[in-house]
Amino acid sequence: MSTPSEALHQALAERFGHSSFRPGQEEAARAILEGRDVVAVMPTGAGKSLCYQLPALLLEGTTVVISPLIALMKDQVDALVARGIAAAAIHSGLGAGEKSAIRQRLARGELRLIYIAPERLSNSAFRAALLRSGVARLVIDEAHCISQWGHDFRPDYRRLGALREALDVPVGAFTATATPDVRQDIQRQLGLHAPLELVTGFERPNLTLAVEECRSQQAKARELARVIAEVGTPGIVYASTRKGVELWGALLAELGLRSACYHAGMGAEERRAVQDAFLQGNLQAIAATNAFGMGIDKADIRFVVHADLPGSVEAYYQEAGRAGRDGQPARCVLLYTPNDIRTQEFFLRGSNPDPMLLRTVWQQLGHGLGDSEIEDLAGRDSARRMAAATAARLLRQGAETKGAPPGRGDLPLDLHQLREKERRDRQRLDAMVSYATMDFCRGISVYRYFATGAISASLGEAAEEGCGSCDVCLGWHQARTRDLTEEEHQQARIALSGVARLDARFGVERIAQMLTGSRAKPILRFGLHRLPTYGKLGELTLPQTKELLSALTSAKLLRRQPIQGGPSGAFVLALTPQGREVMHDRARVPLALPSKEPSPAAPPPGRTSQRPPPAPELRAPASADFEAPHAELLQRLREWRTQRAKERGVPAYVILTNRSLEALAVERPLHAEALLAIPGIGPAKLESYGEELLSLVARGDSAAGGSPPRDSAPVDGGEG
Repeated sequence: MSTPSEALHQALAERFGHSSFRPGQEEAARAILEGRDVVAVMPTGAGKSLCYQLPALLLEGTTVVISPLIALMKDQVDALVARGIAAAAIHSGLGAGEKSAIRQRLARGELRLIYIAPERLSNSAFRAALLRSGVARLVIDEAHCISQWGHDFRPDYRRLGALREALDVPVGAFTATATPDVRQDIQRQLGLHAPLELVTGFERPNLTLAVEECRSQQAKARELARVIAEVGTPGIVYASTRKGVELWGALLAELGLRSACYHAGMGAEERRAVQDAFLQGNLQAIAATNAFGMGIDKADIRFVVHADLPGSVEAYYQEAGRAGRDGQPARCVLLYTPNDIRTQEFFLRGSNPDPMLLRTVWQQLGHGLGDSEIEDLAGRDSARRMAAATAARLLRQGAETKGAPPGRGDLPLDLHQLREKERRDRQRLDAMVSYATMDFCRGISVYRYFATGAISASLGEAAEEGCGSCDVCLGWHQARTRDLTEEEHQQARIALSGVARLDARFGVERIAQMLTGSRAKPILRFGLHRLPTYGKLGELTLPQTKELLSALTSAKLLRRQPIQGGPSGAFVLALTPQGREVMHDRARVPLALPSKEPSPAAPPPGRTSQRPPPAPELRAPASADFEAPHAELLQRLREWRTQRAKERGVPAYVILTNRSLEALAVERPLHAEALLAIPGIGPAKLESYGEELLSLVARGDSAAGGSPPRDSAPVDGGEG
């Protein structure tokens, strides 16, 4: 009689045509075959499905697989049937007759595997039929969806604990992204007994993780064109909103690529046609929201570009991991601007209604109001309207679970648990911002994040070792350093002293203003003009001082750290031990400052600081969508200019010309340095109007109706 391991190897060869397992597959499959509960975290492309499909062939009875997407179920069932394995899926895309036929096959014990969506479990007749059939194992794919501490919590998954208890069979829970606290919550929600907790390596050495900080949408467009020129197609561009997807889809088409868009606003048939065309190689690229990709089995994806900041490292790495599953080199690029944080802040507000709103909506539900009425009563602010819709959904689910009539009695929700969820959501966003702004190995940081779950530590501490394949390890952004003159060394010491005196309370903007002697209102309000270092770098312009602070940060003499309890993406500067040595003139270090006499430094051994040049025939087009002035912003700038002109008693053009306003509306600069690149804005006007202009730009679309801004960023409370 063969051992479980021998039986698995034989089935692997005979039914799937493979001679060996990938890492973690045999351990997970053997545990499921032997009747042990399993929680397996395996990266995208590691072959999770084989871990439960293989033992299903060797077990008596049916393996029930809970899967969140119809497309994923369909793909897997088609592949199994093609191998002669009895499998089926029940989902909303089937007719009544088809569903009935599958239920009959299930009752007769003819199916080795049946795939169902979690919402199907709300049907009591189906649950009863499932309990009467001979279920051998319960498998949950994308198991992180069961935990509200995860990045993709789905309430329908909460029914799985009761199903597991009713079936009383071993469970295999599989996911590509789960930190230790999420894994623990999965075990608790499902009532697992001493499960095998399997976490396989997240190392993907063929993937180049990279971040490109861009100052405008046009800069992002140019960077996307560069990526495509360097690595080729096929590829995916992810955007946070449907509007963004349409914008990037248009750009892909202008680049001459066979491309399409994919988002939840499209019809099911249209989405399916786009997905099939991409999988079959008829499309070179696709622009999509995160609705696209889960379970997509396409091995040759050469790039995944995130045009907007994702809400978590889990979501980012799951989506980025869809590249290079054939083992060949692929690139995963995040195009980042500090503005992007605003969109994620919008989603945070919309998905975490406050207690007062929950109580208001609870009363509205009691009066029989529908979703559209509840949203309308929430006002014009889009985030609050979204939060009201979220509140209605959560309260209905809570009422259903507790058997309480809507609007009667206490809230059917645990407010403490909801506050904890919001806190963790913000932690995940902070970790994502840290990833986007770090200057040390991205690969090692991500691996540590999933291994330890230490959000701040894993992404906030430099790693001694490196993955060898990310943009940091390859030296793509490595600045050329040079020795400082005596005058520059003293300026660096003054800047370090200024940061030390501010005790990690301010960001780059305020520190630079203090050092150059600005009389801006915040400087006076906070009393920074009384510091000994106030105005000590008055010979430098504000942009030059900020460049010095940036160079000191790159040299690790200063460090950027998040504001405790502050908004995501807001940073303050703090002195490091190395910086203290330089400040006290006990050490000297070269800095990446503009060279007076260029003497380029060599990159580290075995690395190159130069990226390959893009193919000359491919350039980002001057798309009207990217170049046209933002009408609402332009109007707001004109109104501001009119007000300032009246206050000063001068013609409007003296404040700023029409050309300057139009350039501001097109470029939407994020920093003072970028303002100086706008025609008609020099150091004097930067000093007079810089903060006001950055604030106007940062307000973005939100001022006109509360919709999530495409380009906006905080200007106070630290540096993003």
